[in-house]
Amino acid sequence: MSQPSAPKPFIGVDDYAQLPHQSSTLAAETDRAYYITFWICVGFFVLVVGAMIIFAIKYKRKSDDERTSPVDHNFRLEVVWSFVPSALLVWLFVLGLRGYANAETAPNESFQVRVTGQMWNWSFEYPDGTQSDELYIPADRPVKLVMSSKDVIHAFFVPEFRVKQDVVPGMYSSIWFQALLHDGKGYDTAVECAEYCGDGHSKMLNIVHVMPGAEFDKFLANGLEDPAHPIPPVQRGEKKYHNKCESCHSLDGSRVVGPTWKGVWGRSEKLEDGRTITVDENYIRKSILDPQADIVDSYPHTMPTFAGQLSEKDIDGIIAFIKEQK
Repeated sequence: MSQPSAPKPFIGVDDYAQLPHQSSTLAAETDRAYYITFWICVGFFVLVVGAMIIFAIKYKRKSDDERTSPVDHNFRLEVVWSFVPSALLVWLFVLGLRGYANAETAPNESFQVRVTGQMWNWSFEYPDGTQSDELYIPADRPVKLVMSSKDVIHAFFVPEFRVKQDVVPGMYSSIWFQALLHDGKGYDTAVECAEYCGDGHSKMLNIVHVMPGAEFDKFLANGLEDPAHPIPPVQRGEKKYHNKCESCHSLDGSRVVGPTWKGVWGRSEKLEDGRTITVDENYIRKSILDPQADIVDSYPHTMPTFAGQLSEKDIDGIIAFIKEQK
């Protein structure tokens, strides 16, 4: 299947700014259906409400003796107000069906990424096994996301791409899109969860990094990191904290789901089995890869394993970041 060409933006988007920037080949067709439906609704609202107001004033009963008009129907008028809306509904159905069919059928040569949703973050795995907690994609190339959930129903939503799909535990769902560059340059846009999935739902935000094709291939070959500008461990750890740990561990001493990271480094913690441990490199690493092994007393068994989701550099970064929380 050949790659679809980028459609021209539909008139009205920049003029009225009701919708985000059109950043995928699907966006223009989606916006076209939206604006057509919107203006049809506006037209009928003005027609119906306007006629109602005019008739209420013009044909208001003037006195108790005034007789009601004997006219109770008009065949031609009834045919018109039945046929015209029916024809418009059929047209809107065809318009929506065509857009739906295009959005459901990914091109055969799509670049495929595995997406996993869990409370309350997204993780991404690429064809070569590379994993990341933010989505990196090439522009002007079809991308197919194959998605699943570890816990409850989530919904993967990228407003600028006009794509949204439920992510359901126990099954796979998929969406595809072809991102467009902005003035020939890459950019970042938001990923949201559009399905209420618990008290951390509002924090389940992420980023899509759209990159020119050649730049993306080079970036992916280096493990999603620019070799000329490696990320410092503390900065890497802070980034992982906000993407994967923030909803369960605070930095200010407050109790959330898991223990706070404030002042935790080097502290002695009592475990639920009565043992006492010191928070050091080995304990943090074990807690990340096997979180149910040593549970701190009075805390629930809710932390999932991040084995296979975090590299050794990521774990070292988290340890370095925890050391800074004094």
